[in-house]
Amino acid sequence: MLSGWSDFFAMTGSAGATLVGLLFVVVTLGTGLPTSRTMDIARASMTPALYSFSGVLLQSMVALVPWQSSWPSGAIFVVMGIGGVIYRIRAIRFRSTLHLGAISGPIDWIFHNVVPLVASVSLITGGAGLIAGAAFGPFAIAGASVLLLVSGIYRTWGETLALIGMKEKL
Repeated sequence: MLSGWSDFFAMTGSAGATLVGLLFVVVTLGTGLPTSRTMDIARASMTPALYSFSGVLLQSMVALVPWQSSWPSGAIFVVMGIGGVIYRIRAIRFRSTLHLGAISGPIDWIFHNVVPLVASVSLITGGAGLIAGAAFGPFAIAGASVLLLVSGIYRTWGETLALIGMKEKL
């Protein structure tokens, strides 16, 4: 069922892998900052961004495996989506305790919290669709990948700017 999607998942997987590498560059911008503040930013935003980009990479890897049926990949996507919902709820709770200035506006809140949560639900829906043989399954999984990429890029950009701003204050 996912065979016609190989180019899409190869492209998103490559993007996810590249963005994981770029996160390391962003983290190096934070060297020289007070450790406690740097760790707060890393836990609140960089770790969820890493989770998003790694999730896209893993989704692409699962989608590109030549499964004999759609059932195994669908089951993996459902499990990944459930894990994503649990992780996202915990991340939202953690971030709300930090009161970071870079995650204060409504648009920031949407991209940091709502979009990744919707992506996880979309992944569950897509995986269930694959198991049931529904035509919407690949579209829901592709939508989850795109949402995670967009959310991760937005989050990483905001935190990069926050780290640069903190460096300038020192």
